[in-house]
Amino acid sequence: MTDETRILDVAALKALAHPLRARLLDLLSQNGPSTATSLGAKLGESSGSTSYHLRQLERHGFVHELPDRGNARERWWERTAGRISIGSPDEGPASPAQQTATQLASLAVMDAENDLVREWTTRDPDTVPADWRGVSGSSTYVALTPDEYGAMWREFEAVIERYRAIRGQAADLPEGVRRVFAQVRSVPIIDEEPTP
Repeated sequence: MTDETRILDVAALKALAHPLRARLLDLLSQNGPSTATSLGAKLGESSGSTSYHLRQLERHGFVHELPDRGNARERWWERTAGRISIGSPDEGPASPAQQTATQLASLAVMDAENDLVREWTTRDPDTVPADWRGVSGSSTYVALTPDEYGAMWREFEAVIERYRAIRGQAADLPEGVRRVFAQVRSVPIIDEEPTP
């Protein structure tokens, strides 16, 4: 994927806020190009429904059709290259519409990602190759200043980028290589005033 990051406008955020669209985009990110029929089968949806939502994602630049790969009956879809930023741009306070759309899109994407983690967690271990049965999560609480928080994030991003640079989003993976969903979340706890 390209290193360009696209900051989403309100219309694109609203399009992504639909749970099925977020899941479709996630599946195309995980598995590469697919058809509406195949995606529908994975999600328990009709091909008509997935086709409609893929067209909505296309309208907002999240996916595009692969005309060389399809035919009159089956259209192939691919996630558009590049990163997306759901957060507000650093141009001052977001409008109420931007804030709401950002929250809804964030929740839809988070739900799709949580589905992937939930499927992994509940998967029969006998269906997973032994080499891939290792640690898949960790959590903790840390006490940080805003500067330390920013530095921690830059370090997380650097680690992920170092491994992404090895193969990027290669369509054809060599033997022994699998796509891995890597996620880092952190949120400052601001409900209570710090104790002196």
